[in-house]
Amino acid sequence: ATLDDAGVGDYIEGLLGDADTSGDGDDDLLASIAPLLVDVGVAADEEAAEPLARSLLSAMRPAAAEAAAAGSARSSNVGGGPPRLLSESVSLQGADGAQLFKAPEEYELGGRLVGIDEAMDERKKRKAQREEERRATRKAHDKVAEQRAREEALLEEARVAAVRLRRERGAYLGAVEAKPFSLPNPGGGADLLEGATFTLQRGRRYGLIGRNGSGKSTLLRSLASRQLGDIPAALTIHYVSQEVRLDEAAMQRTPLEVVLAADVERSLLLSEAASLQEAEASDAARLAEVLERLDLIGADAAEQRALALLRNLGFSAELRARPMAALSGGWRVRTCLAAAIFAKPDVLMLDEPTNHLSIGAVLWLARELSTSPTWQQRMAVVVSHDRVFLDEVATDTLHVSGAARQLTQSRGNYSGWAKRRAQQQLTHEREMESKRRMIAELRAFKPLGSTPKQMKIFKSKEKMADKLEEEARELDEQAASLTEDAELPLSLKAGGEVSGFLVQVKGVSFGYPGSAAPLFSGVEMGIDARSRIVLLGENGNGKTTLVKLLLGDLAPTAGEVVRNGGARIGLVNQHHADQIDLTLTPLQFLMDRFPGDGSYAHEQALRSHLATCGVLEKQQAVPSSALSGGQRSRVALAAVSYAAPHVLVLDEPTNNLDLESIAALADCVTAFKGGVVLVSHDQYFVSRVANEVWVVEGGQVKRAASFDAFRKQQLTKLQPVD
Repeated sequence: ATLDDAGVGDYIEGLLGDADTSGDGDDDLLASIAPLLVDVGVAADEEAAEPLARSLLSAMRPAAAEAAAAGSARSSNVGGGPPRLLSESVSLQGADGAQLFKAPEEYELGGRLVGIDEAMDERKKRKAQREEERRATRKAHDKVAEQRAREEALLEEARVAAVRLRRERGAYLGAVEAKPFSLPNPGGGADLLEGATFTLQRGRRYGLIGRNGSGKSTLLRSLASRQLGDIPAALTIHYVSQEVRLDEAAMQRTPLEVVLAADVERSLLLSEAASLQEAEASDAARLAEVLERLDLIGADAAEQRALALLRNLGFSAELRARPMAALSGGWRVRTCLAAAIFAKPDVLMLDEPTNHLSIGAVLWLARELSTSPTWQQRMAVVVSHDRVFLDEVATDTLHVSGAARQLTQSRGNYSGWAKRRAQQQLTHEREMESKRRMIAELRAFKPLGSTPKQMKIFKSKEKMADKLEEEARELDEQAASLTEDAELPLSLKAGGEVSGFLVQVKGVSFGYPGSAAPLFSGVEMGIDARSRIVLLGENGNGKTTLVKLLLGDLAPTAGEVVRNGGARIGLVNQHHADQIDLTLTPLQFLMDRFPGDGSYAHEQALRSHLATCGVLEKQQAVPSSALSGGQRSRVALAAVSYAAPHVLVLDEPTNNLDLESIAALADCVTAFKGGVVLVSHDQYFVSRVANEVWVVEGGQVKRAASFDAFRKQQLTKLQPVD
């Protein structure tokens, strides 16, 4: 077979002439040739192009070596016609049987053949465009990061200043009444809120709800850093974000030290007392005042209170002894949550506090906030995806409307708000239907003749119809905000049902090297296409280890894990949102993971897949650093499901998802055409999805009667914090 006249053969021969003909530089040659074969339409993607490129190198290298040995000029071959492939065994067909180079008579069927220069120019243009897009994305990411850093600094300054001020003026015991304000969008564009107001009363706990990306976290950060909301200067606020950022000094402290340091007043008083005691000319009167205040706030019992908090949040003695730098992100968030509760601020602001908690710790936190005398005298604002937790904790609801860019306040918990919302939607639909019917009747009126009276009636009805249509347009605008909380569709690709077991766990035991006893032993479990298994238990008991055994990332120390050789297993781990490249947009991230053939059609396929996972078109072009935690989670789910797994392993998949998205995910997992293994603390999600409940505890993995039975057992173990 001969190469066509597109110049591809000349280009490859030129590369061979410049390269070492021994074959040592083949990787570099393949890196140059494979993308070219994609560009001229020979191969669908670089993966398919690589074996074809290898065949060409193998066939053309003898000719290049012969030409070099003879000392012939490279131009002589071009002038004498195209080079010939010397090995007849080389296949010039792709896997689908398509010819590598088209014969002249096939041109009308295959379209215009792209020349080498044009193909390379186009490739350079596409590369330059992508680089420009990435630079713009990185710039936007850096802007968001700088803003977050400024907010963190303001938060710490405000906490210390508030404590100092209340020592001078006394505590602020009133309500927080925010005058109308606008909330800027950290990603740029229109403000997230306009003309927003709210009132926080002591003894009330507010559930802050709204769709991912509507501005809940941005609002909390702005309020906590006192950039918005008319927060009184002497009011103490403690804010716990989804993404904990600690300075170098804090990273070297133990969890207990971090919790104790959260009581700013105690820390300031202890520091002042130490300075007064060391001073040669000590102010005895001031020292007495400081010591009296330390006694009044219970400084001596502080360490025991802090230890009790950490134990209730699942910290073992070994974890409490580690520096923060040696803890995972989840345990750092737990430490900061313990610190916030320990500090007893006037206003407690928690952004997704249950994300990294076990179900037992979630139950304890709900009881602490809803029944402790401490929080009967203070204010709390909580963002949470766990509707059961919200219902137990919240006395009031603050709803952020992304469509209307408004903040509305109402009494009652999430379930009460949802019922009112459903009634509002029903009332709205009935009113719209009534107006449509009246408009149709008015427009259908035909005057009986052209008498002045009939024409007057006709014009009157036309005016009435025009007025009703104007009212209907206003109702349409209201409909956007009333329906924005409807569940976004979520669809996960599946590889299709496979008969029999997909994974079997047979008498499995596992222990890490150097451990005194196995983490668990004698585990027997089977996973098929209809399995909906949830793994429960305290963090550290071995849930994630069991998941790694199922995936084959770890080998059992006894027994065996048998996986169906034809089954693909997809994992969404508990830090899935953190594994996204925040400097890329969701579309860029997926294109990096699944480059395909680089065509427009492939890009559209990725866009469509992101949309089915609830990442809308506008969000696909925003740097991931500017997306909410829930939006990042959807991007991670999209990346995992694009490979169409037969078994889906979801390790804390609800972290950062909003309430409606969790309901959509529950529907999606229920309908998934394959097996599912879950690790989740979300009570609503687990009760909706799981058909098998397995508890990892005490060195064993045992099946529980039901989730309700497990929950009741956990409630009996709760210990209060004084």
